[in-house]
Amino acid sequence: MENRHVVIIPIEIDEEKEASYLAAWQDAAEVMAAQPGFIRTYMFRTIVPGSKFPLVNVAEWESTRHWEEAMNVCPMMGQRIAVVHASNYEAIRTVLPTQSPSSGDGRMPAELSPVEARRRAENGQLTLVDVREDDEWAARHPAGAVHAALSTLPASLSDLPDGPLAFVCRTGNRSARGGMQAIRAGRSSVYSVAGGLEAWEAAELPVVLPGSEGAENNGDRVADAMHEG
Repeated sequence: MENRHVVIIPIEIDEEKEASYLAAWQDAAEVMAAQPGFIRTYMFRTIVPGSKFPLVNVAEWESTRHWEEAMNVCPMMGQRIAVVHASNYEAIRTVLPTQSPSSGDGRMPAELSPVEARRRAENGQLTLVDVREDDEWAARHPAGAVHAALSTLPASLSDLPDGPLAFVCRTGNRSARGGMQAIRAGRSSVYSVAGGLEAWEAAELPVVLPGSEGAENNGDRVADAMHEG
């Protein structure tokens, strides 16, 4: 049996380009998560000021062969592989394996347009759940949403309010996966917001920005919605 293959990629990037890089990395990581042999991947941010490598990506694969085959699907161009000190970094993102639609009961969540999701949330007909990671949520999120990151969603599903749920992410991929997890956990009336936050903003629906009035506390996550329910 082959040993697990661990890839460590230090990333040298300017601070002003970090947000766009992380968005692109998230999309690429979700492609990798669907490949055979993928175990998990993490993104770490340095806690050491002035570090040459502000970000480090660590990916685990079942074998070197699986990793090499995945590189044909999503090559990491121009990135170096090296060893870094893990104690100098804190994890900021995690991507777990993609669940196959054939697993569990195989049902996909129905899609709602951003406008319809907003209307139902305002009327108390559903809870809007943002499944993006903490840093994405902090940067901006749909008004009225609660936060439950996809990477921790299995554990936090029971904390979400009863009743219909509409999951939202950046483009609609992670929200569909979150919806599938909710369905497998026995939740009914589960939706995914089509097009995610990008479509939400394109429809000129309200978002909460850092420091803006009414911004939710990240630590509260679902508490406000539970009180409202």
